[in-house]
Amino acid sequence: MSVAQMKREVIGLMDRMPEATVSTVYDFVQFLTERQDHDRWAHAQTQSAAYRDWVGADNDVYDEVFADAPETR
Repeated sequence: MSVAQMKREVIGLMDRMPEATVSTVYDFVQFLTERQDHDRWAHAQTQSAAYRDWVGADNDVYDEVFADAPETR
């Protein structure tokens, strides 16, 4: 099944759902879209020259500064 066919099928199924369920589906789709956008943004950020400089060997001095910081993970 093509993406276009799947979209039409989803719309057809949603036409048969109560309004509250359609609202839930909308919220879920919006969440997925925002997460995807965030993932793309985070990936682009980690590819930047500024980020590479920040985590590069020249900035190892910060390892000592934050050595006593509590583990966050």
